[in-house]
Amino acid sequence: MNLVATSLTASALALSSVATAGVYISAGTERSTHSLVQFYIEDSSGRRSGQPPTGPQVAQIPGTAGRYGSDSVSNDSTGEPGPQSVEFHTSTFPTGTFKLVLLPAATTGYWLRMSLVNDNGTTLHQDFTGFVRAGSPVTFEFEHQPAASSPTAPAKLVSFASLREDVQTALTLRQLGDEIFVASLLKTLAKAQEFADAKNKAKQSADSLDIFIHRIDNAFKKEPDSDVGDDPQDKNATPIINRFATQRARDSLSEDARILIRGLGETPAR
Repeated sequence: MNLVATSLTASALALSSVATAGVYISAGTERSTHSLVQFYIEDSSGRRSGQPPTGPQVAQIPGTAGRYGSDSVSNDSTGEPGPQSVEFHTSTFPTGTFKLVLLPAATTGYWLRMSLVNDNGTTLHQDFTGFVRAGSPVTFEFEHQPAASSPTAPAKLVSFASLREDVQTALTLRQLGDEIFVASLLKTLAKAQEFADAKNKAKQSADSLDIFIHRIDNAFKKEPDSDVGDDPQDKNATPIINRFATQRARDSLSEDARILIRGLGETPAR
Protein backbone atom coordinates (compact mmCIF):
# COMPACT_ATOMS: atom_id res chain seq x y z
CA MET A 1 0.00 0.00 0.00
CA ASN A 2 1.24 3.48 -0.81
CA LEU A 3 2.33 5.89 1.88
CA VAL A 4 -0.37 8.25 3.06
CA ALA A 5 0.28 11.85 4.02
CA THR A 6 -1.85 14.08 6.16
CA SER A 7 -1.23 16.88 8.62
CA LEU A 8 -1.47 17.14 12.37
CA THR A 9 -3.08 20.06 14.13
CA ALA A 10 -0.76 23.06 14.06
CA SER A 11 0.30 24.28 17.48
CA ALA A 12 0.65 27.94 18.41
CA LEU A 13 4.24 28.18 19.61
CA ALA A 14 6.00 31.45 20.36
CA LEU A 15 9.32 31.14 18.56
CA SER A 16 11.12 34.42 18.84
CA SER A 17 13.75 33.28 16.30
CA VAL A 18 11.15 33.24 13.51
CA ALA A 19 11.10 36.80 12.24
CA THR A 20 11.11 36.82 8.43
CA ALA A 21 9.64 34.75 5.64
CA GLY A 22 11.34 31.38 5.26
CA VAL A 23 11.68 27.84 6.58
CA TYR A 24 12.84 27.10 10.14
CA ILE A 25 13.32 23.49 11.30
CA SER A 26 14.68 21.93 14.50
CA ALA A 27 14.94 18.25 15.47
CA GLY A 28 16.34 16.29 18.38
CA THR A 29 15.98 13.29 20.66
CA GLU A 30 14.99 12.82 24.26
CA ARG A 31 17.37 13.16 27.19
CA SER A 32 20.57 13.41 25.17
CA THR A 33 23.21 16.13 25.08
CA HIS A 34 24.15 14.81 21.63
CA SER A 35 21.39 14.70 19.04
CA LEU A 36 20.83 11.18 17.78
CA VAL A 37 19.04 12.32 14.64
CA GLN A 38 20.08 14.19 11.52
CA PHE A 39 17.93 15.17 8.57
CA TYR A 40 18.04 16.33 5.00
CA ILE A 41 15.56 18.14 2.75
CA GLU A 42 14.97 17.02 -0.83
CA ASP A 43 13.22 18.98 -3.58
CA SER A 44 11.21 17.62 -6.50
CA SER A 45 14.36 17.51 -8.65
CA GLY A 46 16.22 15.30 -6.16
CA ARG A 47 18.51 18.04 -4.87
CA ARG A 48 19.33 17.74 -1.19
CA SER A 49 20.36 20.02 1.66
CA GLY A 50 21.38 18.91 5.15
CA GLN A 51 22.95 15.64 6.22
CA PRO A 52 22.28 12.78 3.75
CA PRO A 53 22.54 9.12 4.80
CA THR A 54 26.17 8.94 3.67
CA GLY A 55 28.91 11.45 3.05
CA PRO A 56 29.30 15.06 4.18
CA GLN A 57 26.63 17.70 4.56
CA VAL A 58 25.27 19.11 1.31
CA ALA A 59 23.53 22.31 0.22
CA GLN A 60 22.30 21.54 -3.29
CA ILE A 61 18.99 23.42 -2.93
CA PRO A 62 19.47 27.12 -3.79
CA GLY A 63 19.62 29.44 -0.80
CA THR A 64 20.56 26.78 1.75
CA ALA A 65 24.35 27.06 1.96
CA GLY A 66 25.52 27.26 5.58
CA ARG A 67 21.99 26.91 6.93
CA TYR A 68 22.27 23.46 8.57
CA GLY A 69 24.04 22.75 11.86
CA SER A 70 23.72 21.78 15.52
CA ASP A 71 22.74 23.88 18.51
CA SER A 72 22.96 23.33 22.26
CA VAL A 73 21.78 25.44 25.18
CA SER A 74 23.89 25.08 28.33
CA ASN A 75 22.44 24.95 31.85
CA ASP A 76 22.72 28.48 33.28
CA SER A 77 23.26 27.18 36.82
CA THR A 78 25.78 24.40 36.27
CA GLY A 79 27.30 25.32 32.92
CA GLU A 80 26.77 21.75 31.75
CA PRO A 81 25.77 21.23 28.11
CA GLY A 82 22.05 20.95 27.52
CA PRO A 83 20.09 18.96 24.96
CA GLN A 84 21.47 19.30 21.46
CA SER A 85 19.34 19.78 18.38
CA VAL A 86 20.00 19.99 14.67
CA GLU A 87 18.77 23.16 13.00
CA PHE A 88 17.94 24.42 9.51
CA HIS A 89 17.02 28.09 9.26
CA THR A 90 16.81 30.10 6.03
CA SER A 91 14.93 33.12 4.73
CA THR A 92 16.01 32.38 1.13
CA PHE A 93 14.24 29.06 0.60
CA PRO A 94 12.76 28.46 -2.87
CA THR A 95 9.12 27.84 -3.69
CA GLY A 96 8.01 24.22 -4.11
CA THR A 97 7.15 20.90 -2.51
CA PHE A 98 9.80 19.17 -0.41
CA LYS A 99 10.49 16.05 1.60
CA LEU A 100 12.21 16.11 4.97
CA VAL A 101 13.86 12.80 5.85
CA LEU A 102 14.75 12.22 9.51
CA LEU A 103 17.74 9.89 9.98
CA PRO A 104 17.99 8.33 13.47
CA ALA A 105 21.27 6.97 14.82
CA ALA A 106 19.58 5.26 17.78
CA THR A 107 16.26 3.77 18.82
CA THR A 108 14.65 6.51 20.86
CA GLY A 109 11.94 9.15 21.04
CA TYR A 110 12.26 12.15 18.75
CA TRP A 111 10.82 15.62 18.32
CA LEU A 112 10.60 17.74 15.19
CA ARG A 113 9.51 21.37 14.99
CA MET A 114 8.80 23.11 11.68
CA SER A 115 7.93 26.77 11.21
CA LEU A 116 6.86 28.11 7.83
CA VAL A 117 6.60 31.87 7.35
CA ASN A 118 5.02 33.53 4.30
CA ASP A 119 5.79 36.93 2.82
CA ASN A 120 2.79 38.50 4.57
CA GLY A 121 4.09 37.35 7.96
CA THR A 122 1.58 34.53 8.40
CA THR A 123 3.36 31.81 10.37
CA LEU A 124 2.55 28.15 10.89
CA HIS A 125 4.32 26.23 13.67
CA GLN A 126 4.07 22.44 13.64
CA ASP A 127 5.36 19.94 16.24
CA PHE A 128 5.79 16.21 15.64
CA THR A 129 6.87 13.64 18.22
CA GLY A 130 7.17 9.88 18.09
CA PHE A 131 9.57 6.96 18.02
CA VAL A 132 12.45 6.15 15.70
CA ARG A 133 14.49 3.01 15.19
CA ALA A 134 18.20 3.27 14.39
CA GLY A 135 18.69 3.20 10.62
CA SER A 136 14.98 3.56 9.74
CA PRO A 137 14.21 6.96 8.15
CA VAL A 138 11.01 8.87 8.88
CA THR A 139 9.70 11.06 6.06
CA PHE A 140 7.64 14.25 6.10
CA GLU A 141 6.36 16.48 3.31
CA PHE A 142 5.93 20.24 3.26
CA GLU A 143 5.26 23.05 0.83
CA HIS A 144 6.85 26.47 0.75
CA GLN A 145 4.61 28.94 -1.06
CA PRO A 146 5.66 32.31 0.39
CA ALA A 147 3.25 34.31 -1.80
CA ALA A 148 0.20 32.37 -0.55
CA SER A 149 -2.15 33.86 2.04
CA SER A 150 -1.14 31.22 4.62
CA PRO A 151 1.29 28.29 4.83
CA THR A 152 0.18 24.69 4.27
CA ALA A 153 0.65 22.34 7.23
CA PRO A 154 3.52 19.84 6.93
CA ALA A 155 2.62 16.14 6.79
CA LYS A 156 4.11 12.90 8.06
CA LEU A 157 4.09 9.94 5.67
CA VAL A 158 2.65 6.79 7.24
CA SER A 159 2.23 3.21 6.00
CA PHE A 160 1.09 0.00 7.66
CA ALA A 161 4.75 -1.08 7.70
CA SER A 162 5.90 2.11 9.43
CA LEU A 163 3.10 1.85 12.01
CA ARG A 164 4.04 -1.76 12.80
CA GLU A 165 7.64 -0.68 13.26
CA ASP A 166 6.59 2.15 15.58
CA VAL A 167 4.60 -0.33 17.71
CA GLN A 168 7.69 -2.55 18.01
CA THR A 169 9.87 0.46 18.81
CA ALA A 170 7.46 1.60 21.52
CA LEU A 171 7.72 -1.88 23.05
CA THR A 172 11.53 -1.74 22.90
CA LEU A 173 11.51 1.65 24.65
CA ARG A 174 9.05 0.38 27.30
CA GLN A 175 6.43 2.85 26.17
CA LEU A 176 3.98 0.06 25.34
CA GLY A 177 3.46 -3.46 26.65
CA ASP A 178 3.41 -6.23 27.46
CA GLU A 179 4.62 -8.45 24.59
CA ILE A 180 1.33 -10.36 24.47
CA PHE A 181 -0.59 -7.10 24.15
CA VAL A 182 1.77 -5.83 21.45
CA ALA A 183 1.42 -9.09 19.52
CA SER A 184 -2.36 -8.68 19.58
CA LEU A 185 -2.06 -5.09 18.34
CA LEU A 186 0.10 -6.29 15.45
CA LYS A 187 -2.59 -8.87 14.61
CA THR A 188 -5.12 -6.07 14.46
CA LEU A 189 -2.89 -4.10 12.08
CA ALA A 190 -2.34 -7.18 9.92
CA LYS A 191 -6.11 -7.60 9.62
CA ALA A 192 -6.52 -3.91 8.78
CA GLN A 193 -3.91 -4.16 6.03
CA GLU A 194 -5.49 -7.34 4.68
CA PHE A 195 -8.78 -5.48 4.33
CA ALA A 196 -7.05 -2.42 2.83
CA ASP A 197 -5.39 -4.56 0.16
CA ALA A 198 -8.66 -6.34 -0.70
CA LYS A 199 -11.28 -5.02 -3.10
CA ASN A 200 -14.12 -3.01 -1.53
CA LYS A 201 -12.88 -3.63 2.03
CA ALA A 202 -11.75 -0.12 2.96
CA LYS A 203 -14.55 0.27 5.52
CA GLN A 204 -13.52 -2.94 7.32
CA SER A 205 -9.92 -1.72 7.32
CA ALA A 206 -10.94 1.58 8.90
CA ASP A 207 -12.95 -0.30 11.53
CA SER A 208 -9.93 -2.49 12.40
CA LEU A 209 -7.70 0.58 12.70
CA ASP A 210 -10.29 2.18 14.97
CA ILE A 211 -10.18 -0.94 17.18
CA PHE A 212 -6.38 -0.51 17.30
CA ILE A 213 -6.81 3.11 18.47
CA HIS A 214 -9.47 2.15 21.00
CA ARG A 215 -7.31 -0.58 22.53
CA ILE A 216 -4.27 1.67 22.94
CA ASP A 217 -6.46 4.33 24.52
CA ASN A 218 -7.86 1.73 26.96
CA ALA A 219 -4.31 0.64 27.84
CA PHE A 220 -3.35 4.25 28.53
CA LYS A 221 -6.43 4.80 30.70
CA LYS A 222 -6.06 1.37 32.38
CA GLU A 223 -9.63 0.59 31.40
CA PRO A 224 -10.93 -2.94 30.66
CA ASP A 225 -10.40 -4.16 27.13
CA SER A 226 -13.39 -6.47 27.34
CA ASP A 227 -14.22 -6.63 23.67
CA VAL A 228 -10.88 -8.09 22.58
CA GLY A 229 -8.25 -10.59 23.65
CA ASP A 230 -5.59 -12.41 21.69
CA ASP A 231 -7.85 -12.14 18.62
CA PRO A 232 -9.49 -8.68 18.33
CA GLN A 233 -12.37 -10.26 16.39
CA ASP A 234 -13.09 -12.92 19.05
CA LYS A 235 -15.60 -11.60 21.57
CA ASN A 236 -15.03 -14.63 23.82
CA ALA A 237 -11.25 -14.23 24.02
CA THR A 238 -9.65 -13.69 27.43
CA PRO A 239 -8.85 -9.99 27.93
CA ILE A 240 -5.17 -9.13 28.15
CA ILE A 241 -4.41 -7.88 31.67
CA ASN A 242 -0.74 -6.87 31.69
CA ARG A 243 -0.92 -4.05 29.21
CA PHE A 244 -0.02 -0.39 29.31
CA ALA A 245 0.62 2.58 27.05
CA THR A 246 2.34 5.84 27.94
CA GLN A 247 0.79 9.09 26.78
CA ARG A 248 3.54 9.47 24.17
CA ALA A 249 2.79 6.00 22.79
CA ARG A 250 -0.97 6.59 22.83
CA ASP A 251 -0.71 9.96 21.07
CA SER A 252 1.87 8.97 18.46
CA LEU A 253 0.51 5.55 17.48
CA SER A 254 -3.12 6.67 17.49
CA GLU A 255 -2.38 9.66 15.27
CA ASP A 256 -0.55 7.47 12.75
CA ALA A 257 -3.52 5.09 12.68
CA ARG A 258 -5.84 8.05 12.07
CA ILE A 259 -3.64 9.11 9.16
CA LEU A 260 -4.17 5.68 7.61
CA ILE A 261 -7.94 5.89 8.23
CA ARG A 262 -8.13 9.26 6.49
CA GLY A 263 -6.15 7.84 3.60
CA LEU A 264 -8.75 5.10 3.22
CA GLY A 265 -11.47 7.72 2.85
CA GLU A 266 -13.77 5.90 5.27
CA THR A 267 -15.35 6.69 8.64
CA PRO A 268 -15.14 3.91 11.28
CA ALA A 269 -18.41 2.49 12.59
CA ARG A 270 -17.52 3.13 16.26
